[in-house]
Amino acid sequence: ARFTQFYRALQDVDFLSSQSKGNDVAKWAFNIVCTRAFDDGSGDYKIAPMADMFNHGTEADIQISYDQEGNCYAQTIRDVPAGAPLQISYTGGDNTNPSFLLARYGFLDETSPASFCKIMIANPTKQLLDMGYDYSRMLFYKDTGEVSPEVWDVLLYQILGSINTEYQEALYQAHINGDYQTKQALHENYFSETSNALHNHVDIILFQLNELERTLSSKNVDLLPRIPLIRRHNDFVKQTFMAVKAQLG
Repeated sequence: ARFTQFYRALQDVDFLSSQSKGNDVAKWAFNIVCTRAFDDGSGDYKIAPMADMFNHGTEADIQISYDQEGNCYAQTIRDVPAGAPLQISYTGGDNTNPSFLLARYGFLDETSPASFCKIMIANPTKQLLDMGYDYSRMLFYKDTGEVSPEVWDVLLYQILGSINTEYQEALYQAHINGDYQTKQALHENYFSETSNALHNHVDIILFQLNELERTLSSKNVDLLPRIPLIRRHNDFVKQTFMAVKAQLG
């Protein structure tokens, strides 16, 4: 969808030749920007030759910065042994969504300690965002099966919206005002509802992953060479969700 919008907008740029606005060139330019540009901290994205060759690391060694003239600086932020690769974070330090790295950059970071819980909410409200609905905060932890507090908060807020809107508002206000006692009481009162909702969500994702594995196993790897990597990613997600399922009991 983003490329389609970019391609349509590109056709309205008068000073570019028709060859420069062709589909193949447009795809190349779009992919270059998506995979090699850095956010400069102000919301603008820049491409810096050489700096765009740094690999990703869960623990970054390099910090990228810019001066007022736009010059790019790469500085180490910790001791790096001689001969070791210099790495930056492709996710701004958020190492909790390996699916993003696979989709954008084409590799799997199996050192990620957690993964987005896959609770997808279209057009989340301000209240949901305030409660913690964010890909980097709605987490399932790979090794322990722990669930981040934001997952419980968002689930309970949604459940209360269909049961008791007064309690829903009370939960929101308690969250905003740091009223832990009220918030905890609501969680305890509706624990069975939120627990069941989370159980159902985990079971649905695991079912979908199993169905996807059956589909992928029937494909020709010679024609679709990325299938092994996709299967490794799906197995990473599956193991994480299985750990959560075991933790939930």
